[in-house]
Amino acid sequence: MRDFVSRLLVLAVLLLLLPCFSSPALADAQGGKVLLIVAPSDFEATEYTNTRKVLEAAGATCTVASTKVGSLKSNKNLRVQSDLALEDVRTADYDAVVVIGGNGIKRLWHNAQAHRVVREAAEQGKVVAAICAAPGVLANAGVMKGRKGTANAKSGAGGELEGNGCEYTRTNVEVDGKFVTANGPKAATAFGEAIAAAL
Repeated sequence: MRDFVSRLLVLAVLLLLLPCFSSPALADAQGGKVLLIVAPSDFEATEYTNTRKVLEAAGATCTVASTKVGSLKSNKNLRVQSDLALEDVRTADYDAVVVIGGNGIKRLWHNAQAHRVVREAAEQGKVVAAICAAPGVLANAGVMKGRKGTANAKSGAGGELEGNGCEYTRTNVEVDGKFVTANGPKAATAFGEAIAAAL
């Protein structure tokens, strides 16, 4: 009986100490609500999948928004369901707005509703993030002026950042306060971790 009680006490102590050994980034995102803005077609599958996986593992709840509700198709034929149209997004409902990259997102670089959501998120002090070609949305929304940011070098988004007053750093992941940008699929996991840490 004494042995059983000892084991029970050890287990209780371990359970109490467990949060001390978990990743701070993962702990920070607990209960966070994240809006993922995804192009209706030709979005980057790895950026979507890896970013979302990290955020959900951190305890965040993800909602997908696009120019339409329904099925969205990636560059690798991954199908994702959009939960709501950008025009119906209430930015105040979310803790972070994350724009997923890929060639398809270039069609949203000048999208008024995408700009509205990004601007509102910035004004409300929420985490604003974009990867690959998606920083072009942030640049044209006017929220990157005076900030540091990165993007995929081949996408043209770096020029959009520089042309809108941003310091284009060309790093894999760039964090400037609550603004997180990354340069492509290989940085997607680190991008997700940086968002989780910023939440």
